[in-house]
Amino acid sequence: MKLERPAPGTGKTKKATTAFGKIDVDLPDFDKPISIKENFYRALKHQDPCWVPFTPFDMQERHMTHLADKGPEGYFLGPDLSWKCDRFTYLDPFGNSWTFDPNAGGACMTYGTRICDDILKWEEQVKFPDFHEWNLEERAERYMKEEYDPERVMHIDIYHGPYQALADVLGSFSDALEAMFVEPEATRAFFDRFTDWMIWLMEKLSSLYPVDLFTIHDDWGTEKDAFFSPAMMEDLLFEPTKKMIDYVHSKGKLYQFHCCGRVDKFMDAFCELGPDLMQLQRRVNDLPKYKELYGDKLGFSAGLEGYIPRKPYTHDELIKLVRDSADIFAPNGGWVPGIYGLSPAQMWEVYSELYCYSSEMYANK
Repeated sequence: MKLERPAPGTGKTKKATTAFGKIDVDLPDFDKPISIKENFYRALKHQDPCWVPFTPFDMQERHMTHLADKGPEGYFLGPDLSWKCDRFTYLDPFGNSWTFDPNAGGACMTYGTRICDDILKWEEQVKFPDFHEWNLEERAERYMKEEYDPERVMHIDIYHGPYQALADVLGSFSDALEAMFVEPEATRAFFDRFTDWMIWLMEKLSSLYPVDLFTIHDDWGTEKDAFFSPAMMEDLLFEPTKKMIDYVHSKGKLYQFHCCGRVDKFMDAFCELGPDLMQLQRRVNDLPKYKELYGDKLGFSAGLEGYIPRKPYTHDELIKLVRDSADIFAPNGGWVPGIYGLSPAQMWEVYSELYCYSSEMYANK
């Protein structure tokens, strides 16, 4: 089977939206053999997808900041990474202070923030929000009427996982590590309570949106090494994380685990935990090797191998990047490329080649 690559701007097109830039671009609208959603589930379940999903076209994304109005006392869910705004500080629903810096492209906890000064006091000092004053329902109703596309995958990217939540309330990763070492029982109790709250939140959001994919962020390492040993992870974090993943799967939905840092020592554990998609840092993790070793169990949100954002690639160079990357990550499904920094013209070229080349690969296997 050989598919024709349409010239830019020709044939049927459909609007797609970049993840962070919020730029609408026209992409070729190929006649597909199955629905986008069915193909997405097949890809993440390693069950004979027909093409490699391309997130700007195949997915619609909602981040926590899009889901609610400002809450009581002006609390805020977080900044939109597409904003072009000055540095500012806000409180999240737990009462943590965060500072958004446009130069960093995101927010970090405001220096000196600590809402819990002792892990043994977490039950009295940490208040879990119920969002009843945040207008979740009104936002969802408006979105479903005005923006929702039933053909695309519904992705919601939500809060930090257990370990990062512990760092948030205690004030730093180092304080979180100290709590894990010194007071494991209190830490375990916090993780259990937080996990139950996360499941409540995912259930609430699922009642408002037809969610297909949840992403939860829990960074387990620096770029040098993991924050903690596999033994400590097994003792304190494995069960809370597994509980969230199992809940999502019990509802027929998909789970993406975003985990920054060098986390090679946890790869076997990730396979046991069973997320559908891993979102890892390429520069400190050998993703092609992980695909070779674990690709039958895990999916990867991996970009084009060797791609440098905003580099002025020629057409032939882009096509080679797409094909070489598909040869590495596309076999047996499980690849959802995360590609940022493309111009609208480059997006057309990349999507066209990715769809056609992967379709040919799967049809001819």
